[in-house]
Amino acid sequence: MEWLIPIIICVLVGVILLVVEMFMPGFGIPGISGSILLLAGIVMTWFEYGAKVGLGMTVAVLAVLGIVISISLKSVNGDRMKNSPLILRDAVNDSGKSEREEMQLLVGKEGKTVTALRPVGAAEFECGKLNVQGDAEFIEKGVNVRIMRVDGTTIYVKKV
Repeated sequence: MEWLIPIIICVLVGVILLVVEMFMPGFGIPGISGSILLLAGIVMTWFEYGAKVGLGMTVAVLAVLGIVISISLKSVNGDRMKNSPLILRDAVNDSGKSEREEMQLLVGKEGKTVTALRPVGAAEFECGKLNVQGDAEFIEKGVNVRIMRVDGTTIYVKKV
């Protein structure tokens, strides 16, 4: 019974450190320390309470770790982590512009379809070949099109 509190502390701190590691780049001190603490908690349980309880502890730690990591990852997509400085929103290229800004520069450009758009296909523009989506209609191969809008990475075109 004297080993119960150190085991619980090792497991709790280990899980917390592994969650911290998920939001920090690289596999560093928190990840290694958390893994060692979880392993220490399992080993202490194994030696103090036997193989059956040690195996049960292993399964319990893995289950708790899976649940905590799942909840943590869902919070990244939620409001709590959306404004975190750890989350990369826009990649910036060599010119200092984000991909989203560069994609908006394509609006109004004209090109020619390389494949039929049913509704997705390819079109050739002055900047190169791009995957595009017809705005509302089927567009045949070889037809002149204009980029009407860009939504994320989807480029919508319309027949000229």
